[in-house]
Amino acid sequence: MSRSLDARSMDSKAEDGLFSFPSKIQLQTINRCNYACPMCPYPTLVAPNGKVQLPTELYHRLLAEVREEGARVKLCLMLQNEPLLDKRFIEMLETAHRAEDSIASVSTVSNGSVLSRELLDQLMAFDRFYLTISVNASDRERYQRIHGKDLWQKIHRLLTGWQGQRDRVRLSFVVDDHSVSEARRFREYWGSLGYAIRFVPIFARVDTLAVEAPMTAVETSYGHCHYPVDTLTVLADGGVIMCCNDWQHEDRFGNLNEMSIKELWNQPDWVAVRRSAIAGTLRRDREMCRSCDYPLRSSTRMQLEARLSTDEPDASDGSFQSHGTHLRPRGGRSRVPLLVYHLDPADGTVYALVERGRGALPRLAELELRIGHRGSFNFGSLESMWCRAEVEAFDQGPQTHDTRTVKIRLDHGDPAFGLLPWYRADWQLAPEAREVPYSA
Repeated sequence: MSRSLDARSMDSKAEDGLFSFPSKIQLQTINRCNYACPMCPYPTLVAPNGKVQLPTELYHRLLAEVREEGARVKLCLMLQNEPLLDKRFIEMLETAHRAEDSIASVSTVSNGSVLSRELLDQLMAFDRFYLTISVNASDRERYQRIHGKDLWQKIHRLLTGWQGQRDRVRLSFVVDDHSVSEARRFREYWGSLGYAIRFVPIFARVDTLAVEAPMTAVETSYGHCHYPVDTLTVLADGGVIMCCNDWQHEDRFGNLNEMSIKELWNQPDWVAVRRSAIAGTLRRDREMCRSCDYPLRSSTRMQLEARLSTDEPDASDGSFQSHGTHLRPRGGRSRVPLLVYHLDPADGTVYALVERGRGALPRLAELELRIGHRGSFNFGSLESMWCRAEVEAFDQGPQTHDTRTVKIRLDHGDPAFGLLPWYRADWQLAPEAREVPYSA
């Protein structure tokens, strides 16, 4: 029997802990930046304000609360700022790494202006630290045009000469409709040097920027969003906002100088936002979210990937986009890759392809509900949820020499089942989207 995602079922999710504590914390330790990039609202919205620095004692208290909760979170030490301007950054990174039982990873995004070879070595000595550098260019002319700073020679010399572990350093590029060919050159140039590449489509940051050549349109019918579900977004003054796209700090939900993480995260206003984000009604329920053009769907990001690989992707008919996920024995760790090609969110039936050489699959299993695309456009996604399931043989679906079809029935009583409509909608292509082949 089907089960709707109503308030009662969401209350049960809060009780069983599925969403009762954030799995990601994005933290602004200082509200300063030394660049004035045209794709960033900082110069007009933050720069005129006075300097604010997160109290060190508050930082230590927040880490202690995560540990006391028995949680394990991803920590991002960056929010609407240049994080390496904070002289305490190495100290804060070291403190987070000492809490390895509660901090799964630490990341940041920097413009690279204050980096040196010594500082880069020092940062990357922390094995759970991931650095993204916003370079946005593979030549000096574009670098100066985008960043307004003549630091290309310094940054280019540093990144081409550094001999450290480059796979944990991503170089990012903000793409609009006019810069697709430049983005391809960026990927070819820096990727050949061993760096991971990250593309970010330009967007208006909730109406704070005028975007001349957007990559994606606002999809008003789609109201799911991972940010209120799993991410706590904290300003340097301790205030908590909806997400990193709220540059005007309109939606504040309390202050961590006055409340604990758990108290703030589970207060009625925030729980209501989380319900809306899961149910897909966020654009209807939150005024700030109505015009947000942040690319939320995994399938949309696959279309963006296609824009950087071919000039004319095939048009889509708006059908469900096949995609990869995993199955594992119930309570086990081994994973079997699947290619899902159809699912019914009402009755919880999933149809997928599996390699023939995998042998018999466990009858009692768990299916990974993976909301978020992993590729060059790999920013922002909901943490994977595992839903209890039973696996059946199925000989009526597509069969190939290398694959066979399996039918998977999800357990309606599992709290993760409530995410199935989102999972289905996440991979449903919008009518104006482009289709791109997916390889499992």
